[in-house]
Amino acid sequence: MITVNENYQNLVENTQIFQLRGFSISEINIEGNLEIIFQKGIGITLTGRIIDIYKEELLIKRQGYIRDIVGTLTVYMHFFEREEENKLIFMYIDNIENPMKYTELYQLSKRVYKCIISNTSKTEISKFCNKMIKIPKAQGIVGVFIIDKAGFLYYSKIRKNRPNMANNNFQIAGFISAILIYSQDFIAGEEYGLKLEDIDLGDQHFYVKTKKGVIFAYLVDKTKCTENIKRYMQLIMEEFLEKYYSSHIVEFKGDLAPFHSFEEVIDQYFEI
Repeated sequence: MITVNENYQNLVENTQIFQLRGFSISEINIEGNLEIIFQKGIGITLTGRIIDIYKEELLIKRQGYIRDIVGTLTVYMHFFEREEENKLIFMYIDNIENPMKYTELYQLSKRVYKCIISNTSKTEISKFCNKMIKIPKAQGIVGVFIIDKAGFLYYSKIRKNRPNMANNNFQIAGFISAILIYSQDFIAGEEYGLKLEDIDLGDQHFYVKTKKGVIFAYLVDKTKCTENIKRYMQLIMEEFLEKYYSSHIVEFKGDLAPFHSFEEVIDQYFEI
């Protein structure tokens, strides 16, 4: 009998590391409903849009691959039948100018697929994928604040060289919330409140956006930020809500412990 630990050991042996713009594993059923199993560098929205383009082929064929150009991206997908006509989809994306190692990526997909159908835990699959798939981190983030619309701070991370800011993170959260509430008074309650870059602090900017009553604020050093920073801000918002909205935010009772693990996601995307 093959154990989960043996499956994972087989997975990690002799596997090279890949530098990509993004990677995801998802499962689609016969009705076309999609579940994200793992994502890194590809948002839920983009994953869904790309899969919608090829949904008919994905549902008809038992397994196969798709290689195409979507905008400025190369998209490479493998799909395999799982059970009850469900398909597991492995999606790799990168900028057109970056050549992909198609054979090696196919071997990676096959190895992960075998572990998934052998019931290797989702935690181990995620651990492996994070190790094998590297994406370029964004530079220039000074601080990240994720806040309830009433000003309660769910999560924050601030550069170590900004101790004064770290010591006043709750006051900063209240300030941001107050600014958002004030702005909404003048735009008939629009959920998204301020647009990105609406709080100018000289060489720094507060990028602010809200969704489902949660405020996402990023303090950015404009002199050091990289081109991928705004895309990652959107991914952070999607992943936080996917991870916590239904389970911890809808009926939030003051327990912040579940949000501590979100630091792993922040560290995937930002140098901070």
